[in-house]
Amino acid sequence: MSDLNDEQLDRLESAHAGFTRADGAARARLLAALAADVPPAITIRKSRIEIMRRYARGGAIAAALLVAATFAWQLARPAPVFARVAGAMSRAQGFRCDMIYVSRGYNDTEKAEFISDVFWIPSGAERMDHVQDGKLDESLIYRRSQDGLSIAHGSKQYRIVPKSSAREYSVGLFGNLGAYRGKTEPILGSREIRGVKAEGFTVPWSTVVGDDTHSNANIQVWIDPTTALPVRVDLVGLAPPPHSDLVIRLENFRWGPQDPALFDTTPPAGYAKMPTVNTKADEITQYVKDGLSIFAKYNQGRYPAVTYVYGDDQGEALRSLMKMPRDAMGWAKNDDPAWRKTKEGEFAYGSYCLSWINVIQRDLPEGVYNGKSVTPKDVGKVLVRWQLDDGDYRVIFGDLSSATIPPDRLREIEGR
Repeated sequence: MSDLNDEQLDRLESAHAGFTRADGAARARLLAALAADVPPAITIRKSRIEIMRRYARGGAIAAALLVAATFAWQLARPAPVFARVAGAMSRAQGFRCDMIYVSRGYNDTEKAEFISDVFWIPSGAERMDHVQDGKLDESLIYRRSQDGLSIAHGSKQYRIVPKSSAREYSVGLFGNLGAYRGKTEPILGSREIRGVKAEGFTVPWSTVVGDDTHSNANIQVWIDPTTALPVRVDLVGLAPPPHSDLVIRLENFRWGPQDPALFDTTPPAGYAKMPTVNTKADEITQYVKDGLSIFAKYNQGRYPAVTYVYGDDQGEALRSLMKMPRDAMGWAKNDDPAWRKTKEGEFAYGSYCLSWINVIQRDLPEGVYNGKSVTPKDVGKVLVRWQLDDGDYRVIFGDLSSATIPPDRLREIEGR
């Protein structure tokens, strides 16, 4: 794919309308690894790095994917090699690597742009530092079974990431590494990468990661046969149309112990806490109901049958179901009832509303979406739920009725 010109970029930005975080901070971010933030009603021009960061969150799983893919490679090889790789991984004690956004440049060459540093240690802690214009712009820190931290260095603000929030790729992955015995496809021939003659193979993304949204994506891993450690990992096919050929590349691995301070989730001194999501529960509930209702209307009465509702992916799915043209504006909110009754307005508003489910899964305590198993006929089953500030839960059931219930009642319902 050739580089996007300004007109194409504007159309992309119209389709992925500049998102204002639901916490009210005036920032146009498409930060989620593949998960769309909530859009405002207007389009805001973003720099190219903002668009790249739309896909970057998936790279926060660098360590998890890397180790998983390596283990997949081990398990397909003779026992001595397995032991050697396992030993190398154990001795490595962590790594730092570059996350690079790779697109097609002039004359089918690769155009690579650095977007962040990624850090990992065997405890499962991960950190991603976004760099913009040569300066540290934002940091994301995750720790297994603990709250994480999001730090906006430019505005000197931070946000606590609830431990219950959906970690689209990482959570639960480490525990399944040894059990993965899926199919791996060798990549014919070796390739010289940073002076290393590496061996490559391909692993299905969905099998390793358990992400059913990107069924055609794959992981290409290149291993140094001398050290048995990866030298490059390409995440292929994760970006939605029209960017399906874009690649998130993890490279320049520096294996070894990492400074524990990098994974400290204590808010930095002098930084203010970002406001929590200031949209009322009733309003969020209505958005979710509207989005799912519109989706089901065009999907033979079915909700998105996925584990994680990425706003962009399900918005594009809705575009396809509604047979909307590529230039039809999506992810836009408008309070004009007449506009919403048009097909264009229904698509724009429906895709906007679907993005709120990802906000629930990612940012709100105990956020859950059960669209893979719950249908509109399941009157008493929990389709969506999250915890409110007072400890009670807002629940949306399969028939799109809703209620606020105490924790013991939720346990009773979900225990049926």
